[in-house]
Amino acid sequence: MKALLRMVLFFFLFVIVSLVTGYVTFNALTSSKSITVPDLTGKSLLEATGILAGVKLFLKIEGEDYDSSVKAGQIMKQNIPPGNKIKEGRTISVVMSKGQNFTESDLKGLALDKAYETAAHNKTKIARVLEVHSDTHEKGTVIAQRPVSEEKGNAEVDLLVSAGHFVETYICPDFIGKTTEFADKIAGTIGIKTVISGSGSKIVSQKPNPDTIIKRGDSVSLQAEEEEQSNQNEEEL
Repeated sequence: MKALLRMVLFFFLFVIVSLVTGYVTFNALTSSKSITVPDLTGKSLLEATGILAGVKLFLKIEGEDYDSSVKAGQIMKQNIPPGNKIKEGRTISVVMSKGQNFTESDLKGLALDKAYETAAHNKTKIARVLEVHSDTHEKGTVIAQRPVSEEKGNAEVDLLVSAGHFVETYICPDFIGKTTEFADKIAGTIGIKTVISGSGSKIVSQKPNPDTIIKRGDSVSLQAEEEEQSNQNEEEL
């Protein structure tokens, strides 16, 4: 009988202790005050620390980054948005601004070797060089850069460099036996020039020879004779 009473007593004691422990734990977890997260963007480290201390929150610097819209030394973003409700004692992580980052190198218009020299002087790395044909920029000169000299960047630039004019090639037409007027018309359509010597209108020779590879803009020398003289020469041959 005594043993039974002792077991019942232990059971009630166990229940009471469990209830008290749960109550204390619950209070410990729920009694902290809810805090509205303040807006820390644009604040200095000192200002932010003071604001958070006033509401029993803590500050942690998570890193730095460039941002042209936020002055160097000010907070540019925070991990918990302003206006959110959190318990006191929490930590707000922030990223500090390093301000605007200029490449300090305006490389447009420079020859590529000069661009490398200027970039190295300004501690700017040329990451990539892309070439395109250009009729307005001399071969080997910088047409454009990314980022531009006054744009936020990471001290690395990509360059667009002129590869010079695009070279179009053709097979030289056979002008022999044709008239100088016809030769001029054909030459004009493919962008080559004719240099005609002689007094006639019938072409009897040309240089370079027909079917030779020529480039747009090249000249073809044509020897012309009077048609009667040309026919006479052919008969003598």
